[in-house]
Amino acid sequence: MSLFTITTDMSNKDIPQGMSALEARSYYHAMSNGFMSKLSKPVVHRYEDKYIFRGDASQSSLKGYGAEQLVAECKEDVLVYCAPRVGMAMDAIATLAKMYDKKCVFFCPASSEPSKHQKALLAYGADLRFIKIAAMPTLNSYAKKWAEQHGAKYLPFGLAKTPLVTAGIVRLGTQIAELIDEEPTEIWMSVSTGTAIRALQIAWPEASCKGIVVARNMQDGEIGKANLWSASQPFLKDVPLSKRPPFPSTPNYDAKCWEDFENFALKGSIFINVGTDDKVNKFYDQVKDIPLDSQRAWHDMRDLERGL
Repeated sequence: MSLFTITTDMSNKDIPQGMSALEARSYYHAMSNGFMSKLSKPVVHRYEDKYIFRGDASQSSLKGYGAEQLVAECKEDVLVYCAPRVGMAMDAIATLAKMYDKKCVFFCPASSEPSKHQKALLAYGADLRFIKIAAMPTLNSYAKKWAEQHGAKYLPFGLAKTPLVTAGIVRLGTQIAELIDEEPTEIWMSVSTGTAIRALQIAWPEASCKGIVVARNMQDGEIGKANLWSASQPFLKDVPLSKRPPFPSTPNYDAKCWEDFENFALKGSIFINVGTDDKVNKFYDQVKDIPLDSQRAWHDMRDLERGL
């Protein structure tokens, strides 16, 4: 059973109009020219005749490498982001904020209990705020409004529509190609907003892209030339243990693409392991006993109405 619809449109909204993917790569490289990263080189392992980007073993997840320049050059002292129950972007943002002496305010969907991914953010000193919502776009509109009112930097969900993040992932792709001394023949990964897979298509224009959609319907402009298929399991359901990769991963996200990569990927392909729950669990263990009121009634806007 397919849970998500996938557009047949093969455009990539992160490639500026009139440019080829190769021209877009030069465009994004120019955008990040001169930026000096504080992150160590990414970890890439050989797997038989293929490769694995080990976001779990690198200093940051893929989104961290993508967002570093954005956070480093941000004039605002406070970053604002919507934190879903599961996801690696908020951990990447919190990691970078600590590195660059920024504060974080995370708006979360209200619930009886916060998830591990959400509560682990307390270990970074993050400010968690809860609002009862019917859908994430509503929460994003609240977070953006709050950021504008308080002079903070709003970061869109999935770090989409953010050219500096695309530039950071393109830069990461170049680093990976230098490490393995070639550009991958295929890209295999799980996909949510499509930010990473669009950027990697720009980084490696000749590579074909394959992956599984794990969280939402994919719209025009979001998938580029990728060949994607829908997950048959709900986003929050973990893939069975027997189908997970032999290294730390995120069982409800990256791991869902592993079986297809292992069975069908061509020589020279790369599997993108964005990150791992192991890091989240480590930080969660540090703060799990801290009381946190995450339940809200409808129209309870106390966390939206208060300032810093």
